[in-house]
Amino acid sequence: MAERVQDGRAVRNQPRRLSGTGAAGSGRRIMFVSSNGTGLGHLTRSMAIARRLDPQVESLFITLSRAAPVVRELGFPVEYMASHGSVGAGSDFLWSRRTAARLRVAIAEAEPSVLLFDGILPYDPLLAAMKQVPVTVWCRRGLWQRGASTAPLTRSDLFDAILEPGEFAADADSGPTSSRRADAHQVDPIVFLDDSELLPRDEAARELGLDPEKPTILVQLGQGAEVAAATDRCLRVLAGQDDVQVAAASSALAGLLDVPEGIVHLHSTYPMSRYYAAFDGAVAAAGYNVFHELIRFGVPTLFVPMRRETDDQPARARYAAEAGVGLAVDGPGDERIGDRLGELLDADRRAAMKERLQELRQDNGAAEAARWLEQLGQLRGAEGRGEKAAEHGLRGGFSPRLRDGEGPSRRAARRPVRWGSPARAWVFVRTLPKTLVRLVGQTISLPRLRTLILAFGASEAEILEEIETAAAPPNRVLVVTDSLAIGEVWRAGTGVEHIPGPGERQAELSGVDYDEFRRRRLDLILAHRPRPPRVLEVGNRH
Repeated sequence: MAERVQDGRAVRNQPRRLSGTGAAGSGRRIMFVSSNGTGLGHLTRSMAIARRLDPQVESLFITLSRAAPVVRELGFPVEYMASHGSVGAGSDFLWSRRTAARLRVAIAEAEPSVLLFDGILPYDPLLAAMKQVPVTVWCRRGLWQRGASTAPLTRSDLFDAILEPGEFAADADSGPTSSRRADAHQVDPIVFLDDSELLPRDEAARELGLDPEKPTILVQLGQGAEVAAATDRCLRVLAGQDDVQVAAASSALAGLLDVPEGIVHLHSTYPMSRYYAAFDGAVAAAGYNVFHELIRFGVPTLFVPMRRETDDQPARARYAAEAGVGLAVDGPGDERIGDRLGELLDADRRAAMKERLQELRQDNGAAEAARWLEQLGQLRGAEGRGEKAAEHGLRGGFSPRLRDGEGPSRRAARRPVRWGSPARAWVFVRTLPKTLVRLVGQTISLPRLRTLILAFGASEAEILEEIETAAAPPNRVLVVTDSLAIGEVWRAGTGVEHIPGPGERQAELSGVDYDEFRRRRLDLILAHRPRPPRVLEVGNRH
């Protein structure tokens, strides 16, 4: 949706719903699991693959990201589990025990033939729970910073295969994964949409409230204190150009004290790449997804890299500038942003970048990744071993678990226990003192749960009203709900846990009636938590 304040009125447009999100199949099943956060990076790659799977291959999602509502809106079954460190999660030790049990149950009910994890650090609860899956894959992107911790890489051998999404700036990769590419199945850069799914310029501009006849720049730097000043500076430079119109996300503009007049406010537009034909240039961060979407769809861009713990955004931005497909600065505080914007506004410079973008254009690796996962899902029992498994990028000695009824025995064979590599053991020993100190500190200092709100069949307004009724600090309130339309609830600062609602695929796969499914899920959610003194109920499904 977009809102443009012009002549005292607001023009709103609702982007059309995407098609082709994949149908539930009756045969094989792939479970996509992502790590924590509020962004869509890991989920976008997983959904890009999932929507290109054969219709007979069913996709299920489990995520620790608050972006779970987007997954559901795009038609995928999804179950949200709060990440460690979230309100009400308790110590990391208790969270791990609880989450491992929840993952084990969800996996046992779904019986996926393949589990794909997308994230930087495969977390302990997942590693414990995924042993029952025949084939496990780590979708591990490259371009880690040279000094990034290699501790996550010591867990690579716990997966049957590694999938590495391609990197346009692969030649600039000198991080710890660059020497491990031979261990991974590599595909071209993964982006969410195909060319045919982008709207034509006139239609995209109309839906966003833009004039297709005017040069248009998209400012897409994200949110947070580190980028607010850079966003403000970019908007002021661009808004001062009479012949240029500028669009930016309202979420980013909300943090600014004074937004220049005439800026087009973009609301909840996902995926933004669907509208890229409406833009002649962009100012964006250099994270994996937005970078490769802008590169693939030929949008000349000024890349402003953000500081991250692992992702080497500065290297990605520099490579784009060196290759002639974009412009770059060192970061949001770089004083050269104004000068680079001047270059971006030069029509001849943009034309040269577009020509270079077309010359260096790579394929979308999402379809190839989907076909590869489908092949892995067919490798069960004896046919999955040896040379055939190796052909598909599986590690030596791969021996998937047989399902009940497969092979000579009806009893499922357990995957051999892996005692761990020396490197992983050393990481454990080296970090143990710090871990113990952290756990003791969490046990002493974390606030105890005071109020539990069971919100089944409740609207967001009803949940917010119940939070007010609780009369307790938000960090002592836990909301358990079957809804994911709860953005304001998350912003209220309470803990949130999710149980899929009646008729959702996870409930169907459980093999029990919905009341029993919900009771079991609730027991798992409340395990290893102190009994709350107060329990409130809201909604019409109790």
